Amino acid sequence: MTSLLSQTAKSVIVTGAASGLGKAIASEFLRLGSYVTLVDINADRLKATSEDLSAYPRHVTARADITNKADVQSVFQQAVSSAGQVDALVNCAGIMDDFQGAGELATDLWDSVVGVNLTAPFMLSGEAIREFLREGRDGGATGGTIINISSLAGLRGGFSGAAYAASKAGLLGLTKNTAALYAKAGIRCNAICPGGMATNFMEKGSPDVRGTAWEYVMKMSEVNPGFIDVNKLGRMVAFLCSEDATDINGSVITADSGWNAI
Repeated sequence: MTSLLSQTAKSVIVTGAASGLGKAIASEFLRLGSYVTLVDINADRLKATSEDLSAYPRHVTARADITNKADVQSVFQQAVSSAGQVDALVNCAGIMDDFQGAGELATDLWDSVVGVNLTAPFMLSGEAIREFLREGRDGGATGGTIINISSLAGLRGGFSGAAYAASKAGLLGLTKNTAALYAKAGIRCNAICPGGMATNFMEKGSPDVRGTAWEYVMKMSEVNPGFIDVNKLGRMVAFLCSEDATDINGSVITADSGWNAI
C-alpha cells in the first residue's frame, strides 16, 4: 500500500502561507516531503513562518502582492527555478469585508476584497495551468492540481457582506469552469468551503471590520457546532492533491462540522 507521502504533489505553491490555514497547509505538504513555495504579502510574518518551519528546508518564501500580475508571474518563476516545476497550487489567501450589503458597501472595499479573493486566484490559476501544460516537465506528462479555499459564505448569503459572499461564490464558479475545461489535460480543480476557524483571518481588515466581523461570528457561534481544526484541513488539501484523489474534480467540499446543515 503506497503512503500519502509518496503520492502527494512534489512541488506546491501556497498563498496566504504566513499564518492561519495557509501556514497549516504549507506545513502539511512540507511534512510529507513536498517542495513548497510560501507566498504572502506580509514580509515579517513570512520570515517568521519560514523560521518556524526551518526543520523542513525544502521551501522558499515569496513576498508578493497577488493582485499584481507581475508579482504572480514572479512567484511561478521562483517556484520553477527552485523546484524544477509546479505540481499544485493552493489559493488560500483571502480578506474579509465589513458585513455590509450592496446598499451600503463602499466600492473601494468591494474592489479590494474581490481583487484578493477572486481576481488573484484567477491570475494564479492561469499561471498554474500554463505551467501544468508546459513541455519538458518531469515525466513528460501534463497535469496538476488547483485547490481553491472558498467559504460557506460562497454557499450561503447571510454569512458575510456582499463583497466576500460574491467573491467566494465566484471562486466556486472558477473552480468548476477550470475543472471542466482542463480535465482532459490531467488538470484537476476542487474547492473547500471551511466553516469558522480560529485564525488571525479577521486581523487583516480595519478595526471597524474586525469588530463587526467578530460580533457576527460570536452571534453565529450559538448555532455553530465548533471551530475547524486548520491542521485537519491541511491534511485534506494534501489528500486532494494526491494520487488517491484523481477521481475528485470540480467538487465543492464543505468542512464545517455540520454548520451548513443547520
